[in-house]
Amino acid sequence: MTITDLHTSQKNGRSLVKISRGRPTLSACMIVKNEEKFLPQCLQSIKDAVDEIVIVDTGSTDKTVEIAQSFGARVYYHPWKNSFSEARNHSLNYATRDWILQIDADEALEQADISLLHKLITVDSYNAIFVAIYSDLPGGRSKHYYTRVFRRGKAHFEGIVHNQLIFEGKAFQSEIRFYHYGYNLSESEMRRKYKRTGDLLRQQLAENPNNIFVIANLIRNYRNEYNFEKVIELGEKGLNISLSQTDFNSQSQRQRIYLDLAYALLNTDQIDRAEEICKEAIKENPDSLDILFVLGEILLKKEAFADALQYFKKYLIAKDKENKKPIFNLSIVDAYYYECKAYDNIGVCYEGLGLINDAEVAYKKAIELNNREPLYYSNLASLYVSQNRLEDAENMASAALKLGTNNHQIYLLLGKIQAMRKKPYEAIHTVKQLLQKDSKNIHAHIFLINLQIEANLLSEAEETLKKINSSHPDHLGLKCIAERIKYKKGDKKSVVQFINNILSSSPSHSSVYHDLGNLCIETEEYEKAIELLEKHLKTSPTDATVITNIATCYARLGKLESAMIGLQAALKIDPGCNYALQNLVALKKNFF
Repeated sequence: MTITDLHTSQKNGRSLVKISRGRPTLSACMIVKNEEKFLPQCLQSIKDAVDEIVIVDTGSTDKTVEIAQSFGARVYYHPWKNSFSEARNHSLNYATRDWILQIDADEALEQADISLLHKLITVDSYNAIFVAIYSDLPGGRSKHYYTRVFRRGKAHFEGIVHNQLIFEGKAFQSEIRFYHYGYNLSESEMRRKYKRTGDLLRQQLAENPNNIFVIANLIRNYRNEYNFEKVIELGEKGLNISLSQTDFNSQSQRQRIYLDLAYALLNTDQIDRAEEICKEAIKENPDSLDILFVLGEILLKKEAFADALQYFKKYLIAKDKENKKPIFNLSIVDAYYYECKAYDNIGVCYEGLGLINDAEVAYKKAIELNNREPLYYSNLASLYVSQNRLEDAENMASAALKLGTNNHQIYLLLGKIQAMRKKPYEAIHTVKQLLQKDSKNIHAHIFLINLQIEANLLSEAEETLKKINSSHPDHLGLKCIAERIKYKKGDKKSVVQFINNILSSSPSHSSVYHDLGNLCIETEEYEKAIELLEKHLKTSPTDATVITNIATCYARLGKLESAMIGLQAALKIDPGCNYALQNLVALKKNFF
């Protein structure tokens, strides 16, 4: 098209003129309902890219229509009839330009790609253009391709939900970027979204039980709802559907099913079956970023560190190839930006293999790629603790807090490190900072009270205990702390009576023996402490800290050989247990 096209609309009594400058013209088509949160951002992103904005409103009660009109959009009203395709097709019917750009209110067009968009619609050899859609997720950002630009009159939508564009002729794969924000909402908003989507997908599946596209989308919806039993049930069914080996779309849906099924199996502790599923998927697509990553996670959970390491490295190799030359994929690639997570997991693998220097390098790389993720700082700081590099550990945790990663675990970790460095007042200050942000955190309260007791700040400890006691009157740990304070004040009789009263009820939960055993250590009743802590070990045989406490009791009783055996057992379970390492060093000084 060479004739300049003029389109006039009204805004506040003034004319808005859109000029196509010789290129084919472009209509933006949207359907909306109560989208005032995202709509301004969306319309701002497309206003300089299109020649008209057509919006079908399906029943908004907020400021959606007012916002749309402020951008010069033509708004039409159609009642919602439980079909996204019907509503979208209405919007197409109102469009008047040569090409259509279909966008959702919770999306935005990359401004730098507008010139590319205008260039691609001048080509006559195709009728549709795939764009790359990047979706913000709670755990990162995914990527997939979808036909969002197409020639008017050559395409329509089918399917009541997760609708598909059916178009005539060929399509062109582009890297025009759309950003999608609708999957990173509040928990309640997402629950409503999944419920609505799930109901429509179940309706579609009832009408067409072997539709692999519907099955894959419903499986993902169940996964998002944490309904892993349904994911497994429908996933196994979906993989048994006979599909053409040359059908690219069906193969892509099959890969989606493999992934979601593997995650469901992983989350229900069916680890071996999850591994089998991933290895079947890799045979069909050796470079699947998602499958490579989840298989690494599965092997990491099995503590097969060397094998897990290889898959995380394969993921990084495949991602590097993807960065250099993007691979067209109809599936949503969840792990598209998981390089930082891969490096963090590589650090865990190296640490599990005893390769401490390599683990440190990997954790630092994860932080370099994403310096806002508390887990990476926590893992590196914990690594330093295991190596008795307490100053480095404190610096790392402090750096995380200075950068704004105000994660509760970072505060607790920093407080524990400061306590280990014999800096009780700094540790108390750190935990108080956490409680200012989360006043109901009982673990932080317990830690703070114990710090105050150790610093002999008994009045402060009692005051802190009062604050939390009223909301947890039956918490055994708090009751034990109260007795600890009494003991510090010289009332041992109360503590002994308290322990005997609890034990007279023959408690069944092992945590009771854990708490009472630690209280016996405080009161120097070491034989009783050993008896109680060993009862706890029957249900938690790999608790290195408890084994260390038992060994310490033997040492206090003068049974140094038993203490040595206990500490060595604790370090066999957890070679990085700093508590056991420190006690072992102290014991050897007396033992040899």
